[in-house]
Amino acid sequence: MSATGSLVLACHIDGTPATKGSYKPVRNRRTGKTLLVGMNRHEHEWRNRVARAVRSQWFVQHPTRPMPRLDAPLAVRAVFLLPRPKSVSPTARPWPTVSPDVDKLARCLLDALTDSGLIKDDSRVIHLDAHKHYADPPHRKAGADITIHTLTKEES
Repeated sequence: MSATGSLVLACHIDGTPATKGSYKPVRNRRTGKTLLVGMNRHEHEWRNRVARAVRSQWFVQHPTRPMPRLDAPLAVRAVFLLPRPKSVSPTARPWPTVSPDVDKLARCLLDALTDSGLIKDDSRVIHLDAHKHYADPPHRKAGADITIHTLTKEES
């Protein structure tokens, strides 16, 4: 699939992208219920940041339209810009071939898009194009560049 349907939203979210990591079961001794607790302490902060940015950018890019709750096939493109560790030179490792995994970054982003209210559920995303790069200042800041398109029957 090359160019997709109608552009819904394109934006950059500043900050260090977080992953949708593993969860561990924790049993409440008093009630006996088991809760799943996320292992990544930065996940909720990143999801909130993405959700706020998406809502804000919707009203910047579509000032006269209320934000929809998309319930159609969608294509999402995400470029995750990760901070380069000080110990890693661009010539030694030009690509971020270490943690975090691109699939876990994408899972967290899709959950955040659902949190924002723009999409009904991340199951509506039928095409995902996700990349990770180092954000080398001063040209690029850490964060994520995302675009969301609706798909027509011919494109899906």
